[in-house]
Amino acid sequence: MQKVLPSEQIAGQEVWKYDKRQQDQLHDLEFATDYKERCRVGTRVHNERLARRACKDRAKMTEEIAKFCSDKQNKQFLDKLKGLVERQQRSEEYLTGERYYKRRGGEDEC
Repeated sequence: MQKVLPSEQIAGQEVWKYDKRQQDQLHDLEFATDYKERCRVGTRVHNERLARRACKDRAKMTEEIAKFCSDKQNKQFLDKLKGLVERQQRSEEYLTGERYYKRRGGEDEC
């Protein structure tokens, strides 16, 4: 859950970066001298808008979780949940790992 906060912030920064680039692209389109150059700029605009949309969707998808994790009231709950996950992982590792038992009754098989 702690990984959600930085990824949500990074996605928001990416959206902001694409917004800043859009003005430069519009100037490139404005000053393009021929059809092929306008097509290249248009394709670049299209691809960057798709990438911006993906970043914006990722930020929106993790927004509620990021708000929940950053709230001070939820810290105790998240700490308990983290402890529960760690104990569960230790139990699973023990049960799925190889275990050796020292036979105490001798070599006779039952």
